[in-house]
Amino acid sequence: MSTAAINSPHKVSSAYANLVFNTMGHSEEVLACFARHGISKEQLEDPAEKIAFDPLSEAIFELMQTLKMPGAGLSIGRQIHISSHGAMGVAVISSQTVGQAIHDAAKYYHTAITFCDLEVYYEKDYVIVEIVETHGNPDFQTVVVEAMMLTMQNALEFVSGQSLTSAKVVFAFPPPEYADDYSNFFSGEVSFNGDKHMLILPKSILDKRCITADKHIHRLAEDQLQQKMQELRSNNLTMSHVLELMRRQPDNMPSLEDLAKIFNVSSRTIIRYLQAEDTTYRKLRDTVHKQLATDALRNTDHSIDSIALNLGYQDTTSFRRAFKRWCNCSPSEYRKLQN
Repeated sequence: MSTAAINSPHKVSSAYANLVFNTMGHSEEVLACFARHGISKEQLEDPAEKIAFDPLSEAIFELMQTLKMPGAGLSIGRQIHISSHGAMGVAVISSQTVGQAIHDAAKYYHTAITFCDLEVYYEKDYVIVEIVETHGNPDFQTVVVEAMMLTMQNALEFVSGQSLTSAKVVFAFPPPEYADDYSNFFSGEVSFNGDKHMLILPKSILDKRCITADKHIHRLAEDQLQQKMQELRSNNLTMSHVLELMRRQPDNMPSLEDLAKIFNVSSRTIIRYLQAEDTTYRKLRDTVHKQLATDALRNTDHSIDSIALNLGYQDTTSFRRAFKRWCNCSPSEYRKLQN
C-alpha cells in the first residue's frame, strides 16, 4: 500500500509524538526514522512543539514494517492516558458521572485532537460512542482507530473504576492478521466489518458516579476549554472543516462557491487558503473520493457500479479512469489485492 500522506493541517502535541516514539522502542533506529520524516529530537523534547500528523503517521507506518509491529495502534492506545489530553482530559477525569465524562469528551475533543471526531448518540438501551476519522489517510485507518478506541475505553474505565466488560467494540475494517490479540486489550466483545467504528455501552453506565469527580477542578477545566473552543470558532475556515463538509455528500459535494457562502468569505479567499495549504479544490475532491472508494472496496461487497454512483459519478467508466489515476490499478484489482 502507498504510504503517501495527504497534506493536511492536523498536528499532535510533542507529548503524543514522544509516547509513540517510546512505544516504538525509543532506539536510534526509531529516532533516525523520525528524522527521515522531518521530526527532530529537538522537536520531541520541546513540550510546546506541535508535530505534523502526516509525517508522524508515515514514520509509524514505516516502523511497523521494519520492526514487524503490525499491532502498533494497540500498543500506542494502551499507553495513552486520558490526562495526556490536556484540559479536555482534566474535564473528563473530574466529571461527576460517566455520562458527563462521555459528553465532555465529545464536546471538547477538537481542542486536543483534530484527526478524528467523536459522536455520541443513543439507541434503545445503549449509548454509542463513534469514532469518525478526519485525517484522510486510508492506509493509516487501523492504527488510528485502534489507538483512539483504546484511549476512550481506558478513560472510561479510569473514571468509573471498573472494567467495561459489558461493552461492545465494533470496527469498520476486516479483522487484521493479529485479531486474536484484541482480547488482550479490549474488555468487552470485539467485532469487525461493521458499518462504523463504535464503542457500544449500556445506558445504565451513564449514571455511575466517577471515582475521580471534582466539581472545582471540572469548572476550571471547562473555563479553559470554553476559551479554546472560542478560539477554534473564530478561525472556522480550517482544512478539517472543509474536508468534513466535502465528505458529508460525496455524490453532491459543495462547490467552491458553496464553501464561500458557508464560511462567509469570497471564492477567491477559499482558493488562496487552499493554495496556502499546498492544495486545490480538485485535489481535495479527489482525496475524499479516493478515501471513500478504497474504504468501500476494502470493507464492503458493494459493486463497483454502486460505489461509483454513491460518489456521484454519472458512469462507471469515469470512476474507473479516476481510480486508475489515484491508485495505478483498477477498482477490481485493488479489491483483489486487499483480500
